[in-house]
Amino acid sequence: MSVYTRLTKEELEQLLNRYDIGSFIEIEGINEGITNSNYFLTTSQNKYILTIFEEPDLNLNYAIELMDTLSTNGIKCPIPIKTKDGGSVLKIKGKPLSIFSLLPGKTITNVTPTIKMCEQIGSTIGDIHLYSKKYSGNNNGLRDTKWFQKTSEKLNSVLDVDDINLINQEIKNQVYCENKSLPSGIIHSDLFRDNSMFIGDNLTGVIDFYYACNGYYLYDLAIIINDWCLNNDISINIDRQNAIIKSYNRKRKIEVLEKQMWSKVLRHAALRFWLSRLHDKYFPTAGEITHQHDPNKFKSILIDRIKKNYELKI
Repeated sequence: MSVYTRLTKEELEQLLNRYDIGSFIEIEGINEGITNSNYFLTTSQNKYILTIFEEPDLNLNYAIELMDTLSTNGIKCPIPIKTKDGGSVLKIKGKPLSIFSLLPGKTITNVTPTIKMCEQIGSTIGDIHLYSKKYSGNNNGLRDTKWFQKTSEKLNSVLDVDDINLINQEIKNQVYCENKSLPSGIIHSDLFRDNSMFIGDNLTGVIDFYYACNGYYLYDLAIIINDWCLNNDISINIDRQNAIIKSYNRKRKIEVLEKQMWSKVLRHAALRFWLSRLHDKYFPTAGEITHQHDPNKFKSILIDRIKKNYELKI
């Protein structure tokens, strides 16, 4: 949630004329995340999140309609604010923009999750997988097989031979995972700790559905485990993993094939974020407030997942 696009007071006042959410008071950039420009927007009625979408190929209608479906079914997530004429996405400075309700609480980016937090996020992603079946949209997402191949080829010019070989080896594993006909549906695809909101250790909601897509459920769980369940040496904390998996399993039963594929899927999830962070490092987007993650962290996670044969125990 870096800031790449700035808006003037006049632009914001004109923008708010298209909504019924009060007049402009103030706006503050959010320095967290890396993809879009996000702000806290305060009006005379309430406080909101204003997002300018910097990535050109996001399927915004899919994400926003999914959030509408989930919020209608009791999932705590941002609610898209409609304009006076019923729209959810506007254009400003040639870029799409949306305004959302602000969830209470704070992200836990730099907090070690408690068992209670893990249980809640496992249960919530289970609900998301279940209730998203009520949404009929289809989206392959931005991080599909073509993206892995294209991004790895782009990075060849800046990486050493050992990293190139490791990535090529793991792309074969990624393709294998995607070809195993694992149970699938709509997944969040980016449920890191910075995309969850808490008051104390009580979950108040899940945010940032812009990478949501149709994919296999186990991939969503692996993305979560690789961020929420790290020991200091980046191995998996099994107690936290078990808390997430068991609470998830009470919502949707994990199948035998999924248990068998777990260690390989953890590698698929680790590769995705190593590649994306390498790309952000070597091919950054210019911005006024930018926030980048160290790609070496996910390289280390990937190497650990390759060396160890982690298991799912329900």
